[in-house]
Amino acid sequence: MNITNTTEVLQGIQPFTPSGENIAAAFFVSLLIIMTLVGNGLVFASFYMFTDLRTICNYFIVSLSLADILVALLAMPFWLQIQLSSNRWVLSKGLKMFWDCIDILGGTASITNLTAVSVDRMLAITVPFKYPKLVTSRRALVVIACVWIYAISVSCARTAQWPGRSFLIFVSVVCFFLPLSIVILMYMIIFFVVRTQVKRIGKNHANEMKAAKTIAVVIGGFLVCWLPFFTVILGHAFSTTFRPPFALFNVIKWLAYFNSCLNPIIYTCMNRTYRRAFKRLFRRCYFKLYPSGEGNTVLSQYLSQGPRGSLLTTVYDHHDSSGHQHDHNKQGKL
Repeated sequence: MNITNTTEVLQGIQPFTPSGENIAAAFFVSLLIIMTLVGNGLVFASFYMFTDLRTICNYFIVSLSLADILVALLAMPFWLQIQLSSNRWVLSKGLKMFWDCIDILGGTASITNLTAVSVDRMLAITVPFKYPKLVTSRRALVVIACVWIYAISVSCARTAQWPGRSFLIFVSVVCFFLPLSIVILMYMIIFFVVRTQVKRIGKNHANEMKAAKTIAVVIGGFLVCWLPFFTVILGHAFSTTFRPPFALFNVIKWLAYFNSCLNPIIYTCMNRTYRRAFKRLFRRCYFKLYPSGEGNTVLSQYLSQGPRGSLLTTVYDHHDSSGHQHDHNKQGKL
């Protein structure tokens, strides 16, 4: 999602020499791409390799990671080109349209997946006994399919010949403010229920609250990263003369793209289960490269230590993907 004329569109390839500042910015974009792919790749690999992570809520987390990977692979490289060419678009207008569509697709898929997660958490906390029947793996996959159909439909609207102002308002509402309103409503319900029933919260309910808090941090990160961008979009929609300095827009765009690598960091910091899963992945990779542990001694000793507990618990969902509830008395503490 890019403001028209924020970057100068040039016809054909014109010679230019990147400055040191351009090269430094391009380096950090490249680093951001790598971090996004590695972090979200770890989420995918953990979900695939460890069945304990295949919970209903984690289905949406993996879908969210897919959106972030698409942004890193298909959208950030175009931003890298702009950094190298001193705010000039030297590719074709068709590729410019493609970049806009991918930006819209990634942002819409991210916030819509987070909306689905917030609804999932609300149901898990407000109707915990009905939750296994209401939210099954098949229904979750149907919802995820609907999320992507919705995101693709919105991104394809970019190709229509809409007046600039109405399209910017449309994108801001359907891609950000409407889903965000639903998320806020879901969390208002969650905290209202917890507040009124705090004396009756059992261990299962406490675990669900941990899940809700983790997702709340993810949503908060999304809000901090994307709100400035959509504020600028709306400002431009209501005032055609409104164009922030490119330096400011550059920071805002950086912030939006940074969100794509932020979620795996949040999972690592707040979710003990994902930390254990990532450690197990690193351990497998390390000892495949160094079967006898002849690599870094300190790292080898750290990775050779198994987790204190097993991957039987995930703070995201205490129901497995088949809809059955785990026995929390047999699970390790988070």
